[in-house]
Amino acid sequence: TRFRNVTGVQTCALPISTLVSLLIHVPVVVTWIVFAAFVAAVASPRLLAVGEPLRLIARLRVPTLVLLIVIVVTGSWQTHYNPFVEVTSWETLEQLKNTTDYGMALFYKHVWFAVTVALSLATQFVIAPRLLAAGETQPSRLLRILAWLNVVACILVLLATTRMTITLH
Repeated sequence: TRFRNVTGVQTCALPISTLVSLLIHVPVVVTWIVFAAFVAAVASPRLLAVGEPLRLIARLRVPTLVLLIVIVVTGSWQTHYNPFVEVTSWETLEQLKNTTDYGMALFYKHVWFAVTVALSLATQFVIAPRLLAAGETQPSRLLRILAWLNVVACILVLLATTRMTITLH
């Protein structure tokens, strides 16, 4: 039986930001990480030999942009409505960073996410297309290195996110 003063709306224990996280943000971020690992594997012929690896990497451009947009929108929502203070300005974001472990971990998560975005854009939008335009068929050493650095950046995002989660418990 339900408590007589509790309405159906009040029985929902999860705030909207948590639902956004669970239903949209988390699966999209996991897909982003899978893309990063896939690019690194395809760029490493000894690890994964595929025909036309540069074309495979270049084909991820549109899905990567879609993922990036969804991650930025849902991540901004989560940052704005975090468990400690509603972030309405750079000042409140700075205050969150300077006064809580959660805020500091969030700061590092944003830094490493910016790194993974830069590396993804460099590998998929700059280097792979240039190699294809030059008639190359195999990834360059630079592409391979940047792809694996992207995987490392993704792992660092996960570690910062884990730290954020730990501070909530």
